[in-house]
Amino acid sequence: MPVEIQEFRRVLPDDVQEQLHKVYIDMPASKDADDVIANVERALQAGGRYYAGLFNGRWICGVLVSGDQQERSMSYLAVHPATRGRGVAERLVDEVRALEGQRGPGYLNTTFDCADADLVSIFEAIGFIAHEGGVYRCQI
Repeated sequence: MPVEIQEFRRVLPDDVQEQLHKVYIDMPASKDADDVIANVERALQAGGRYYAGLFNGRWICGVLVSGDQQERSMSYLAVHPATRGRGVAERLVDEVRALEGQRGPGYLNTTFDCADADLVSIFEAIGFIAHEGGVYRCQI
């Protein structure tokens, strides 16, 4: 599935916000999509980066990366329900690792519910290693 990954800084354009809001509403963890978008906006203003995936003119996935040069964290990973199981999350995270690696060496962390076998297999398949407390980490 050819997904084009784009990086956003400082602010998410309205069309991106609107489409990703719908993706966050449909997430299994049923996060409050309004809170997620507000948190992403605050993180962008504080120096974070948001990576979103475009497919057939629609924003179908995204993840926030924040932190300093050495330790960066991914949060709010989301993939549109219609595109799950097609390698979209793997493509997004692989591209994030590559783009963050261009900023210099360090580590990329993410935390999630380890009972979610799909997420565990995705992150392990692309080189993340489990640490205590549900933290998965890879070197970039």
